[in-house]
Amino acid sequence: MTAFGFKTAGEAKIAAGQPMGRVGLPSDLAGLALFLTSPASAHVTGAHILLDGGATLSRQGIAPQVKL
Repeated sequence: MTAFGFKTAGEAKIAAGQPMGRVGLPSDLAGLALFLTSPASAHVTGAHILLDGGATLSRQGIAPQVKL
């Protein structure tokens, strides 16, 4: 789906619509994976961790509309 979006709309247009001002990178996912597999996450159970740069909360009007 991302490749299709990049091809049809372009990465710049997609990034402009993201609260972080950029699209996610593999390293963003890697950081979360490292946390979840480390002792630091020993007390994390049944959590829903959104890894979308704030897009979900912004669309729902929950997060402040601030570009970083």
